[in-house]
Amino acid sequence: MRLFLIDYENVNSAGLHGIGQIDKNDRVILFYSHEADTLSFEIMDEMLAANIMPERVCLERTGKNALDFQLVTFLGYLIAKNKADEYFIISRDAGYQAAILFCREYLGVRVQLKSSIRSALGKRAEAKAKVTLPLKSQILSALQPEPQPKKAKKAQVSVRKRATVIQLQPAGNAPVALPQEEPIPVDLETVISLIEPPVSTETATDILHCLLESHSKTEFHNALQQHFDNDNAKLYYHCMKPCFVTFLSE
Repeated sequence: MRLFLIDYENVNSAGLHGIGQIDKNDRVILFYSHEADTLSFEIMDEMLAANIMPERVCLERTGKNALDFQLVTFLGYLIAKNKADEYFIISRDAGYQAAILFCREYLGVRVQLKSSIRSALGKRAEAKAKVTLPLKSQILSALQPEPQPKKAKKAQVSVRKRATVIQLQPAGNAPVALPQEEPIPVDLETVISLIEPPVSTETATDILHCLLESHSKTEFHNALQQHFDNDNAKLYYHCMKPCFVTFLSE
């Protein structure tokens, strides 16, 4: 069994992405406060489809790092009870690293800090999220109307500027179809190959998730800005332009 402790004040709904891909015997405990107690429809749909509902622990007393202390205390209790095979803290707060190091050195338990459940699941979630998308050339050719027949004319010679080969084609004939390129697999390997300078597997996974969950370039850009600082968001946006064929509505 895997245990996911969600710092909802820190990650909000984004931290629950991938909850529909966990096993039935896994346990998700959501720590939240009245300042962060809303859930996106997207995550609700994912939970309902998988028939999974996380346990909830509401922070009643406020204070600096109050939720963090509550989460770590409960983690220690669960470790003492041998409640799981794997432990994950879902948060972007690096302050948990001290507690994680303590668990490893003094308790002999490995606790991992991840930005989302999808990131914690790693390869398993990536395999389910992998999508193959057609190239722009294939989509545009499918959308183009069929050529209308024209009156026969004399054969014409067309010479492209700077071309060394003269192309000869009788007027009125249907254009010769060019060979189609192979589809681009929009998956983790594609993201890693496009991003320069190289990033970690976890960062590439988050970028892939932003792309797959967006329906337009604007949504993709906004999703990146929610996950990364402004400079990195701009960099990843421009690196991923070869995949923008998915956004035909813009």
